[in-house]
Amino acid sequence: MLKSAYDNRQFNHIKLANGLRILLVQDPNCMKSACSITFNVGHFDDDKDCHGISHLLEHMLFLGNLNYPRPNEFNDFVSTHGGCINALTGTEYTSYFYDIACEYEQQALVHLRAMFNKPLFNPALIEKEINAIDSEFLLKLKDDLRRLYQVHKETCNPNHPFSQFSVGNKDTFAPFSCDQLQQKLQRLFHGFYQPQNACLCLVSQHDLSITEGYIRELFSDWSGNCKLTRDAQPALYLTSNLGVQINILPLQKAKRMILTFALPQQRSHYRSKPLSVLSHILGDEGEGGLLHFYKAQDWATNLSAGGGVEGSTFKDFNINLQLTDKGIAQSDAVITALFSYIQLIKDNGIEPWRIKETATLNQLMWDFPDRAKAIDEANHFSQVMFEYPIHHLVAGDHILDKPDVGIVLQMLDFFCPENMRIKAVNPSVNVNQTAKWYQTPYSVESISTQRMQRFLSGQWRSSFMLPKANQFLPTCKTSQPIDKHYVLPKKIICENGLDFWYGQDNKFKQPKGDCFLTFDCPAINEGVQLTTAKRLWVALLNEKLNQKYYQANLAGMHFHFYPHQGGFSLQTNGFSANQLEFCTNLLTKIVIHEDFSNSFSQVKAKQYQGLSNAVLNKPINRLFATLAVIMQQQNQASSDMIQIMENLTLDDVESTKIKLLNQFHLEGMMYGDWSQEDANQVSVDIKAFRKRHEPAQKIHRGVADIRHDKAISFEVECQHKDPAVVVYFQAPDASLKNVALTILAEQLLATPFFNQLRTEQQLGYLVGSGYIPYNQHPGIGFYIQSPQHSAEYLIDAIHLFLQQIAENIHQFTHIWEPLKKGVIKQLMEKDTNLSMKSQRLWMAIGNQDTQFSYNARMTQTIEEIDFSALKSYLFALVSRQGFGEVILYSATSSQTLLRFPTHVITSIQDFKSSIQYI
Repeated sequence: MLKSAYDNRQFNHIKLANGLRILLVQDPNCMKSACSITFNVGHFDDDKDCHGISHLLEHMLFLGNLNYPRPNEFNDFVSTHGGCINALTGTEYTSYFYDIACEYEQQALVHLRAMFNKPLFNPALIEKEINAIDSEFLLKLKDDLRRLYQVHKETCNPNHPFSQFSVGNKDTFAPFSCDQLQQKLQRLFHGFYQPQNACLCLVSQHDLSITEGYIRELFSDWSGNCKLTRDAQPALYLTSNLGVQINILPLQKAKRMILTFALPQQRSHYRSKPLSVLSHILGDEGEGGLLHFYKAQDWATNLSAGGGVEGSTFKDFNINLQLTDKGIAQSDAVITALFSYIQLIKDNGIEPWRIKETATLNQLMWDFPDRAKAIDEANHFSQVMFEYPIHHLVAGDHILDKPDVGIVLQMLDFFCPENMRIKAVNPSVNVNQTAKWYQTPYSVESISTQRMQRFLSGQWRSSFMLPKANQFLPTCKTSQPIDKHYVLPKKIICENGLDFWYGQDNKFKQPKGDCFLTFDCPAINEGVQLTTAKRLWVALLNEKLNQKYYQANLAGMHFHFYPHQGGFSLQTNGFSANQLEFCTNLLTKIVIHEDFSNSFSQVKAKQYQGLSNAVLNKPINRLFATLAVIMQQQNQASSDMIQIMENLTLDDVESTKIKLLNQFHLEGMMYGDWSQEDANQVSVDIKAFRKRHEPAQKIHRGVADIRHDKAISFEVECQHKDPAVVVYFQAPDASLKNVALTILAEQLLATPFFNQLRTEQQLGYLVGSGYIPYNQHPGIGFYIQSPQHSAEYLIDAIHLFLQQIAENIHQFTHIWEPLKKGVIKQLMEKDTNLSMKSQRLWMAIGNQDTQFSYNARMTQTIEEIDFSALKSYLFALVSRQGFGEVILYSATSSQTLLRFPTHVITSIQDFKSSIQYI
């Protein structure tokens, strides 16, 4: 099996006599075992008269089988032992995946095997799970992506299964009794959930021979009971579905145009990757490219090339544009310019060096990836086993060893008006139809022959030039020798207003690294006006830098310039060669005067649109965003920034930058494949930069002190009709013990909270809890979004649950020790990649954990906590002894009456000006 020379994992592919294909991965760096099984069945296999039945089947398989009849028993086992579990029903695949502490690997596999051995399909639970699926459907009613997707389905070939309603809801299941649905589930299960139709991947620390032994023992007796049958798929689009414009009215303030070209399947071209080559050319953001031209014309602010729906027999290629108002008015000119650029590509041909450059970039990303979590790797491999031959299971996504100019040009021939679908998504479109299920207003019109001819007769060709060779491709040198003194970062500069840390990675040994520079600026305390102007300044500078360094990003050298509570930060990461010079150049760009006049209106409009759309988010998202604003002193609400953003001028931006840079505290870290000599050189540059500005102290990131007699409540206005609540408890203090108790309490409560309020009581699809610290102060939150119940009902349900749990806490004594072990495992979990390690070390510095011992101290604290301490903690939480409580809710009624007295916030700004901060 082909793998990168730098990949230290071991792989073994086996095929059992029953047809089950298995990929075993031995990964010495994974802290948890992870497993995924994928079946070649999905929405495309739904019964014609019962859309969503595959989705219902996925849900039902968690709700009991012959060996483990109790609903969600597998979920409970995984969550109790330091892991997580999920499933996904796609168009052609359905996957079940989880991770778990390594010592429970075998037991989890026993549960997984049982899941596909005589599921019960209890009729009473079928009805409950239909309610859960209906809640999931209702949750997405105002999701513009889902609404757009449904229009796509309605405007393709009605005989293709893609056109079917994939999610399902009460209406699609209503014609059938629970007994009839049980029969449908059984038929679908027995028809497709067979070993010869499945691929399994296990990622583990254990030796391959050991994992093969118990995998064979567990899965060899799984027998297939019938031959798989599946009708051939028709074409995704009829002739009448192409050469059309589809106008779609969005809910949010979107101004998009998506140009879709219908292509044949691409899986057979995985070693040539023609669309990757075309994506690089069409999506180039540098000077002379499409996006540069569109911005200069004030037609578009963003472009992406290459996405689109895909299956075993079809592939869409999308060019997705964020348009300006002028771009909407000139939409035909936007399309004409695209075809001028495509003609330029055809006239120039595809130079072989372009394919070679794509291959080089792919190889770099394969050799030196930011490795994903084991659960994501397992899920990925279990799916691609259906798509790549055994020899290329690991290499398939990256390999480009059969360059073929002819295939690239052959694919480019599909980029013509007759084969195009224009999706115009903006508030001014004319519509005359309503899509089923999501009620999306839309219309479809054929593109006339004359209009198609105009698209091809543009005179823009001379305005373009094709991308030049990438000058940022790194030369991957030998890794620097490791000095053990710097394996953990050490502070190498400690001056007034400046702290700088340096460390060397000794684990991943890649030619990569991360640099962090954070600016704490006293000016930030001026409030929402300056915060809004700072946001715009950062966006304007990013616009400049993204264009200038687009090829650097492609070549694996990235930068992130972003605002935060105390000021702003600059981070670079990726290949270490030339990165330090890259970082110091960016540092200079922050200070120098930039002329933003050309991009100002575009960027400001985009920021205004983003703030406006944030207010339209689904209720749960709005509630958590509001909670963060209430709890954090320097955090500002989107609703408060909208009007300010609209009125900002260029002078406001320049004066804000001057204020921010007039006085600041600078802290930084470089960590990765750099020598001490490299660190010393960077130190000289950073010291020189620091001396040109006034120093300051770090900004205190205050947390609202809500530990009072009354709970605090606030109603958040939402566009979505579903009531939703978030109940947040602030712990008495930020001691190690209270942090540990808060984490343990949330872990203990998460599973019963989900089971009782979602599975049993069916209060909604979005039901959950989370450990939520604000600026290191611990807290725990519970949330529900419900299409059926009022906000008062949901708040009462959360409080009643907590009260009952506290009174019956003894029922959890048997899982206490495994729970503690699971939390400790998560704390001690190894970093998956160098960037994750660098980020963890940088966060530790920000949290004043300069000995990098927090996790070790937290582990010891957890080990010392006994069950009685947790019991006391929960009783104190329920009775609010020393705890603070915030209740946020959105409601459909004009007045929500809470059944107990609270301190009602009428103005968040007034509240923040009067509250004390910890």
